[in-house]
Amino acid sequence: MQDMYIVLAVTVFMMVMFVWQKMPFGVITMTCCAVLALTGVIDIETAFSGFGRNTVILVAPMVLLGNVLGKTSMIAGIRGVMEKVKGKSGTLLVLMMFFFTALLAQFIPSTAVMAIMVVFAMQIGNTGNVTPYRLILPMLGVASCFKFRTPVSAGAGNFATINALYEGIISDPQYQLTMLEPFIFCIIPMLMVGAFCLFGWKLMPKDGGTVNADAVDTSRFDVRHYTPAQEKIIYVVFILAMIVMIFNIGGFLYLAPAIATLVLIWTGVLSAREASQLLTTDMIWMMAGVLVVADALGTSGASELIGDWLLTAIGSDPNPFVLYLLISAVTVIMTNFLSNAACQTVLVPLVASVALAAGWDPRGLVLIPGIANMADVALPSGSGEAAVAFAAGGYNPAKVLKFTIPYMAVSILGYAISAYILYPLH
Repeated sequence: MQDMYIVLAVTVFMMVMFVWQKMPFGVITMTCCAVLALTGVIDIETAFSGFGRNTVILVAPMVLLGNVLGKTSMIAGIRGVMEKVKGKSGTLLVLMMFFFTALLAQFIPSTAVMAIMVVFAMQIGNTGNVTPYRLILPMLGVASCFKFRTPVSAGAGNFATINALYEGIISDPQYQLTMLEPFIFCIIPMLMVGAFCLFGWKLMPKDGGTVNADAVDTSRFDVRHYTPAQEKIIYVVFILAMIVMIFNIGGFLYLAPAIATLVLIWTGVLSAREASQLLTTDMIWMMAGVLVVADALGTSGASELIGDWLLTAIGSDPNPFVLYLLISAVTVIMTNFLSNAACQTVLVPLVASVALAAGWDPRGLVLIPGIANMADVALPSGSGEAAVAFAAGGYNPAKVLKFTIPYMAVSILGYAISAYILYPLH
């Protein structure tokens, strides 16, 4: 019983610190692991065992591969095609801008995507209906909705990232996400939000703030100059790794990205120093720590206690669609005030605890905060890409509510519908 209350206290501390955002997430979770070991809830070996878990072994090198791919000439090629779009006008121009935003968002971080797309938006000019001011924020909406959604590049690790947040609470393998499930879950929201942005950009005011091109520094997003031979190695290694992961060839789903990373190092494409820096990002430290805390929640009985409390609040037999709608609304609203990672890390264990207490299928419940945590268009505090868009567009959040509120509403509805169709609670 004492262990359970210690775990509860540590979990509350972790969530409060995530929300407060005064320390790196990795430092917060490692502190929690150390406290659990110091108080005797877990042993020292278990406290730092997260680094050896399948999830971390998959996600860390997958982030590295996505970073390397994003710096090849493929991205420059996409930008070259975009140059040809500048002369277009009207709906075709809007469609092409949104298409390239969604495409780039599969391979490089959305902050870089927005920095690149803002530069192209600036070339449109301030006359007519289609202006940079009216397009930049909707482009943020597209980037947020499509961010690493397809199971390529960093998107291939989405399922493992979400699993890491609740597998210690619900360990039954049938309730763990598979590689393609996050993508399938996103199809309905992507179609709904994409259609809204394609027509909803007209809700943006024609006369707004001052567009600020100097707010975007694209120099740090320039592609790296790999040799043609190195790029061929990158593409071949990446494609082979994706094939192995998608079809789980030889059971090497979790090992394929690590092997691909080692091949890039041994062939000289990537230095060992570069690789070590990319493999030890704050996200990886956070994930390793969260895995341990989630395990402690499950073994101590704390997750069941949390689930019982929340289940009492929402009722033991709620309408499934209303429940999905409620979780979607909480996620979308919350992520506009907190970072995407903080929102995801706080909410996924909570909804998993509710599913455990009620005996429900948790997958729809965890996918909502695991995916909808990117819908951050209302405030610049939501993410790095939101900060870029608001700074470049010179937006006053109150003056663009005609676009942001419907965007959030469509997002909430899309994620709830997808969860309701794909994952019945019972």
